[in-house]
This record gives sequence, C-alpha cells and structure tokens, in this order.
Amino acid sequence: MSRDQATRAAQMLGKIRSMASSLLCDVAHQIETGTGSGVDTGEVLRQEARLPQRESKKMAKVARRLQEMPKVRERFAAGQITVDHVNALANAAEKVGPQAVNGDDRLIEAADRLLPDSFDRHARRWSNEKLIERGVDPLERQRRAREAKLWVEKETGLGVLMAKVPRPQFEHLRQAIDHHYMAQLRQDGAGGRDPDQVRSPKQRVADVVFELLTNRDADTGEPVAGTVGVKAKASTQLILLAPLGVVDGTDPDGTCEIIGVGPVPPSVLTTLSPDTEVAGMIFDRAGRPLWLGRNQRLANAAQRLAVAIRDRGCFACGAPMHRCELHHIQEWHRDGGPTDIDNLAAVCRRHHKWLETNNLAVQRTTNGYQTRPRTGHDPP
Repeated sequence: MSRDQATRAAQMLGKIRSMASSLLCDVAHQIETGTGSGVDTGEVLRQEARLPQRESKKMAKVARRLQEMPKVRERFAAGQITVDHVNALANAAEKVGPQAVNGDDRLIEAADRLLPDSFDRHARRWSNEKLIERGVDPLERQRRAREAKLWVEKETGLGVLMAKVPRPQFEHLRQAIDHHYMAQLRQDGAGGRDPDQVRSPKQRVADVVFELLTNRDADTGEPVAGTVGVKAKASTQLILLAPLGVVDGTDPDGTCEIIGVGPVPPSVLTTLSPDTEVAGMIFDRAGRPLWLGRNQRLANAAQRLAVAIRDRGCFACGAPMHRCELHHIQEWHRDGGPTDIDNLAAVCRRHHKWLETNNLAVQRTTNGYQTRPRTGHDPP
C-alpha cells in the first residue's frame, strides 16, 4: 500500500475497532441486566472476551454509563469516538451526572476532534468547572479524601508507602522528586560507575523519596550533604492563572486555574503566602519581550510562562511543564525559525528526542498540534 492508502486503512480499522467496542459494551449491558444481581460483568468479559482485567473493568463501567447518555452511545456505535473517549465521559458523569454530560453538545463534539489523551484532560477540566459552578470546591473534596498508608508486604518484607494528596500538593511533591531524580540520574551516568550498581528508574524514585523525607543517603544511611530534605529550600513552582478582576476582587464570579491541576475556585487566592510572586501577563505584542526573533535561540522566563499558560504541558503526552522544553516549530538551525511564542511548543524531553529520532515536524492546528514526517534534507 502507498502511505495514503495505509493512512486510510488505519482510519477505517480504527472506526471498526470503536464499533466493535460499542457492541461489546452492549453485550456487557445485556449480561448485567439479564443474569440478575451479583454477576461480575468485568470478570465475564475477562473470561469470555479474553480482555485484560483493567480493560474488562473499564468496559463494564462504560457499559453502565452509556445507557444514561444516548448521544454518546450513538456516536460510539457509529465509530466516531473510541472507548477511551467514552471512558473519559463516564468519569465526568460520575462527578457531575450523566444528564449534564449528555446535554453538553460542545463537550461531546470535542470528543470527535481530540485524541483520547487530550480529551481525557479536557473532560476532567470540564467536570471541575461544572463542580465549581455548582459551588463545589474540588480541592476541598480532594483535601477531605487525602490519605496515606504504611505497611510491610508479608511476601517480600518490603515496606510500602502509599499516599493520596490534593493535586496542588502533589505537583509540589512531583517537582521536588523530579528535581532530585535528575541529580541522581546524572550521578548514575557518571563515568567509571559499576553497571551492576546503576539503579532502575523505579529504584531511583524509591531512593529519592527516602532521601527527601529523611535527609539521609538511601545507600549508606549517612546525612546527605547540602540538605536535600525538609531543611532544603523548595525548588518547586505552581502557576496560578487568574484575571485581574479576580485578583483585585472586582470580578468575584471570575474563574481561575492552576496550570497542570485545572480549574480551582477563586478562594484559593486567600491561601497564598505573603512571599508568593505575582506576575502580570499581557496577551498581545505589547509589554513583555515575548517575541525575540533571531536575536536569541533559547526562550526566556517570560516566554516559558506564556507557553505554560497556553499549552499546559507537553503537547504529545501532557507531561507537566517542569518536565518540558520549548521546541521551535519552524526550527532554529534547519529552517531559520524565530524564538517567538507563536513558534514555540512545549514538549517533554522524551518526546523532544522522539521528534528528532523520527525526523518529525510539528505544526499547530485549531485543536492543538500534530506531527508529520519532514521533507527535504538537513541544511549543510
């Protein structure tokens, strides 16, 4: 097949796969309603349809919710959206009710346009906005649901730490862990290190958590030089986006959000500490130097803030901004692209390397970004 034929075949097969998933959900509903109470629909799907356990549980949940969302069910049956789109809508329905989801045509149409990962973030953002409109504080709900557990596995003797914390706290934790993880990664990659002593990523994260909590080296138990733990100065940052009217109180009904977390009630402003940095952002070409042209290759702090507000994270996987680099859409060396915010896209380190390895170009669309194979040759 030619590339165009292969692309059309992939589109057709994707549609058939969605239609088959829709039929499987219908069958799951029949199993649940036709066999009486007590049947584990997910387990039946796992055994008879040979689905992985996680997939079978997702199908069973989607099947139940679909009956209350006829518009979603119709699109799913036609192969217009995938089971992952429907799962995101089902999760939103659990928060705000299936009637609200089924009655919002713009939300359902967004499922037609966006890829599953992007739509999952879109649906979570939408449901949080609906909760705030109803006077429900999603952060307060998370705060009340926070929990942590410590136990020892009987089989291995390993100690286990599990914690659930509100998203703003989690983002601080994740940034602190990532910051220390990169230092450990550089240490593991130093020359002359015994390959057998190089830790796996999971082992490295476990050591990082221990060292941040105890300020002791995970290998030797000795105090860590430089105090990386609780005595260390925090190297984390959250970006809270709020219009001026919300900040000064002239627009009490305005909305705000934490980048990477989602919409939050304006009352979150009252929780900010006195030393919080406040920056004004002007969304046009006047004011701050966001258009640097060819004078500078690397973006400045103001540009990074602007791209964070616009892209929210990696365009390919949604990784948070602290893990992202800024990629020139019209590339600096190859295409002579400028360092302007409308020529910059947030991309994580892994997908930045993926773009280079696969010789892919990025282009902006009305729904975000997409990639395509590069044409031509590298310049001398």
